[in-house]
Amino acid sequence: MGVTLSGTVMMLAAVALAGTSLLARAGQSATQKPQVYAKEQADRGAKQYEKLCAACHDPGKTPPAGKDKGPELVGDKFTSEWQDRTVGELAFTILTSMPNDGSAVLSASETADLVAHILQANGYPDGPTPLKYDASDTTPIVK
Repeated sequence: MGVTLSGTVMMLAAVALAGTSLLARAGQSATQKPQVYAKEQADRGAKQYEKLCAACHDPGKTPPAGKDKGPELVGDKFTSEWQDRTVGELAFTILTSMPNDGSAVLSASETADLVAHILQANGYPDGPTPLKYDASDTTPIVK
């Protein structure tokens, strides 16, 4: 077949290295918060959050008449609820159900900005690339 011992060893080494790399990334994603948004994006999201979300989701604020208090989006309650769920699931939930009174309709980019703000508020570091709305984003939300 023309396979040499050195070729086989090199192929096995490449497979082992690739497996080690995948395991290292899997371990990193389970314990470290990835850089999935840009700072400017989170800043835009903070303004939207204050305008559209804070009255219902901040624990120190009172929702408008006729609205129920929403779940907290910062801190242990948020990370406990969203642990092992994904950034894509969070973005999809926000885009399709918030604000729940229909007072605004969010675009995909506004949703991504809000998700960036929520991640920043929960200790995720910013990175060089803005988050794009993608309901299939499998980036895990970690404590």
